[in-house]
Amino acid sequence: MADITQRTIAELIDQLITTNLRCWTAQDQVRTAPTVEERAEAGAVAQTTNALRNQLIRAINERLGEADNSPLPKTYA
Repeated sequence: MADITQRTIAELIDQLITTNLRCWTAQDQVRTAPTVEERAEAGAVAQTTNALRNQLIRAINERLGEADNSPLPKTYA
């Protein structure tokens, strides 16, 4: 697949939808997995997919000229 900077807005949105579903599924597995190991693995997947989600959102906003309007820093201490 093309570099994130080379993708069309439609490709970015398509990947964002898929990434959201993967992230939400992993987060659900963190809460419901029967073992600590499975929860840890799901947590790693959730973190990785959330990082990709943030990159995709930034790329979409940049293409739409809204790069400054959607900061995605962590809001917890």
